[in-house]
Amino acid sequence: MFTATFYPDSAPGSPVVLCNTTRALTEINLAFNHQRVTESVAGYGAASGTAIDRGNIRNTISFDVRRSADGESTPVAFTDAGAAFLYAVQQPVSLPGTGILQLAVPTNGGTGTIWLLNCSIERLEVPDFLGVAPLFKYTFNGGLITTTKPF
Repeated sequence: MFTATFYPDSAPGSPVVLCNTTRALTEINLAFNHQRVTESVAGYGAASGTAIDRGNIRNTISFDVRRSADGESTPVAFTDAGAAFLYAVQQPVSLPGTGILQLAVPTNGGTGTIWLLNCSIERLEVPDFLGVAPLFKYTFNGGLITTTKPF
């Protein structure tokens, strides 16, 4: 079972479950991008320039959630596509500021859990509505990924 939970810094005791599904990771389009923050310095008379590792790590994690098909903290049943749209455009307001994203992914040995620290929602797209089930495409941008529970 794949579970994505956001713990806002403003209210860590009130997590928001974004997804809780038994669908395969390939079905939810789970994607990961790791970046090191570096600075390039020109050579200025030297044979070559220099890349300076600033020691900062930025990680981007994205996944898809089909509302009314995947679980969430407060299940939402939409009466029509308009109601689904109104819910979708208000979604970023419910994830304000920064926080911690917890991802629990299925493994052969059970479940593996990671925590994306110091993250915020970078992008939320709703590219289609399948009847009254909108597809939410979440992208979170954060710092360090750890397997140790941060709180």
